Amino acid sequence: MNRFFDNLFSGIALLLLSPLLVPIVITLRLTGEGEIFFLQERIGKSGEKFNLFKFATKLKNSPNIGIGTSTVTMRGNPRLLPVGTFLRKTKINELPQLLNIFLVI
Repeated sequence: MNRFFDNLFSGIALLLLSPLLVPIVITLRLTGEGEIFFLQERIGKSGEKFNLFKFATKLKNSPNIGIGTSTVTMRGNPRLLPVGTFLRKTKINELPQLLNIFLVI
């Protein structure tokens, strides 16, 4: 029963947020390297690996660009995409995680 409500509410949230999400998807596709999602490998229930969806906010090869191998993102970082700073500051880059819930990943 919990799974039903998870799917229901994440589906409703995706529909309600689609006017915000669709322009972001288009913007990400047209700027930077054309990547829309960043997939981060995580460990889930029972130790199973899954990919967590986030909007791409950095260049693909970002650990090797500009400031060495730093994993910390600082202000004015050349590794961030043009809209990446805004998406991170507002936490909008986290909204695609609703796909994980809806798709049962």
